[in-house]
Amino acid sequence: MASLRALAQCIGVDGGDISILGHFLGFARWRIPSDPTGAPVQISLKRQAQRLQGKHLHLNVIAVGSDNFTDAEYERIDYMIYKTRNIYNQRSLGVGRVQHWIISVADADGLDAPTSKGQLEELTDRWEVDNNGIDLFIPHDMNIPSGTGILLGRSPNPGPCMSDGKDKKGQDSPVSGLWGSDQLARTSAHEVGHYLDLDHKNSSPDNLMCQSGKANSIRNSTDLTSSQGSEMRGHCMVWNGC
Repeated sequence: MASLRALAQCIGVDGGDISILGHFLGFARWRIPSDPTGAPVQISLKRQAQRLQGKHLHLNVIAVGSDNFTDAEYERIDYMIYKTRNIYNQRSLGVGRVQHWIISVADADGLDAPTSKGQLEELTDRWEVDNNGIDLFIPHDMNIPSGTGILLGRSPNPGPCMSDGKDKKGQDSPVSGLWGSDQLARTSAHEVGHYLDLDHKNSSPDNLMCQSGKANSIRNSTDLTSSQGSEMRGHCMVWNGC
């Protein structure tokens, strides 16, 4: 098995001292997040190393309206990263480098509190991280009507490739509202699933791609089929193993 430093360099984490929780596993707080139910959170470096030697993706997590994010809300984001890794792990898709970016309230100019899908398109058009990761935007105060409720998240399906400059007509990147820990985790993993070419699967209420309002459980409806795994691993923003 490759060394931790070699794997870190492979995914673009390079330099001096490497924090396992911060640089290698991508937790914003450089600490293991807590589970909202109090269940133990188990981190496996061995499993992470194995996943990086197979197909994997990178994420840019972008906090929109960063001035208003609390430590507890960043912990929700870290739990989302932990949970997304576990969800995708079931179909041999790793989550490699996770980098955190911020857009201040002033710079967001109202897009930290979007109230329309058009504003989500504007948000993802105005900002883009110049690397080979998928940009995941998290506005602090998203409140967009959808049917009789509110929109939890939105993504292009499929999302654009590096060769497109990560640009696409309309919305370029996945967006999730800043919800409670389990909802944020499921919504973010669901929207990145759309980016990776997965459609809704509302006939399967235990599946990740079943819409939240039709799912059996926000916490536990995270299954992925073998064919969904193959679809995701074939996307142009998924990279070969280290």
